[in-house]
Amino acid sequence: MAFQSNVPIIGAGFQNRSEELQRLDQVARRLANGEPSWLAILGPRKVGKTSLVLEFARRHASKLHVVSFDVSQWSPVSWEVFRNLALRAIDELAGASTGVSFEALADDRDAWRETVSGTELFARLPPRARSTLVALPELAGPELARRSLELPELVAEVMDRPLVVAVDEFQELAQLGAGRKGVDPFPIVRAVWQHHRRVAYVVSGSEQSMMLEMVSSKASPFFQHFSVLELGVFDEEHAVRLLTEGSPADRPIPRSLAERAVQTLGTHPFYLQMLGEALVASPPPYDDHDLKAAIQELVFARAGRLSLFFGRQWDGLVGRSTTLAATLEALSLGNTRVKDVASAVGTTAGATLRYLERLGDSVRRNDDGGWRITDPLFSQWVAWRRPGGSVVPMQMLGEEGEREAAEHLASLGFDLVYQSRGSRGAFDLLATRGHHLLAIQVKRRALPLRFSKTDWNRMEADAKRFGWRWAIAAVTDGDVLVLDPRRAKKGREVRLDAAARIDNLLAWLDRP
Repeated sequence: MAFQSNVPIIGAGFQNRSEELQRLDQVARRLANGEPSWLAILGPRKVGKTSLVLEFARRHASKLHVVSFDVSQWSPVSWEVFRNLALRAIDELAGASTGVSFEALADDRDAWRETVSGTELFARLPPRARSTLVALPELAGPELARRSLELPELVAEVMDRPLVVAVDEFQELAQLGAGRKGVDPFPIVRAVWQHHRRVAYVVSGSEQSMMLEMVSSKASPFFQHFSVLELGVFDEEHAVRLLTEGSPADRPIPRSLAERAVQTLGTHPFYLQMLGEALVASPPPYDDHDLKAAIQELVFARAGRLSLFFGRQWDGLVGRSTTLAATLEALSLGNTRVKDVASAVGTTAGATLRYLERLGDSVRRNDDGGWRITDPLFSQWVAWRRPGGSVVPMQMLGEEGEREAAEHLASLGFDLVYQSRGSRGAFDLLATRGHHLLAIQVKRRALPLRFSKTDWNRMEADAKRFGWRWAIAAVTDGDVLVLDPRRAKKGREVRLDAAARIDNLLAWLDRP
């Protein structure tokens, strides 16, 4: 088995979700009994909604047809979505028997008219369905939606095949109703779907509040039509197993390290898939240093894959609004009460509440009335991207000594990073300030510090190999002392005492 973060996970790699699959099995059973049902799956982005649907399709492949369709593939959303949904359903039901891909053929109107009318499917359809099928590439607007939505049921009936249509990011269709000339598509969808007997519908979306309102509000066309399935992140045990069982046999991730990773990164399966890929990219064995470097590279680096993912999320949330950005930053720093967020942002409490509402599902109100960023890892990323935020990875991952040393160096204007195994040498941290690079070995113990000659020689050799200045950070109760290795006392062992203290680190760095 191998980690896969860029494609849905099905088959042997599919984990957890047994209860959720049972809910989908109920949809299949009711459809087989002529009682189609509608299910709404609510969950955050990348939590595995598509994987769940495709695994369900795989398990029922012998007796059920399933179409998985993602509205977010169209940006901006247009009425064309309904045409493509119909074409994909037709391909699923009749493509194999006709030998034609209706979805591919629709791009050429002349070829469409010539080919479609000669298919076995066309001959079996009732007259209205035939006219809809022939005219499908030319229809537009609400009429396109209405007639496209009718086709899956008509084709399923003549082919005598049950069909489940799964539509992801379903709430995005609301864009069609925006503006003065917009037309709300949802009454059209409800009006057509409610007459279907051969097709069941599963909708999902990452805008959870909007989806819940859509399926549960008395004002919604879908009121009492959908049952709801909430799809959350993994529990801790399944999250740990994702890392241990997902790692290749020749590059195993130890359970103890997987537990540490889950405690740090959380239990979101997409994040853990990415972390697993990053860890096993280098040969084993894997330890805490490898975990720190992998998370640094993945989350807390400008070009890190999760950093880029969070960057797109940030852009979608705040756009060009500096106040929305400041609101998220205030929450990431631990301000939870509205008045504290308002003070940090420089707005009134009433205005702050409106900004919090605009941030939608990315923020959540706690039971005590305070607010927080919903995703803890995204919150850490928001804190990291602020000036001076490079200390965040050490606060998350470091031992107490590392955290204190990192915070001390950050207060002097340094940016801190964890390095990968092949590029960190004997050092714990790399501190950068302008053109200066400073490698740091952290020791949490009282002076004098003692090193074996072997350890000392390794630090000297690694610093020379990488071309780094280097120093020792001695962390004692309530204080961090940065020590100059050139003032070490060498004998059987190497000792550093208070005489090696660097009083002005910035001036020391400027000296040759």
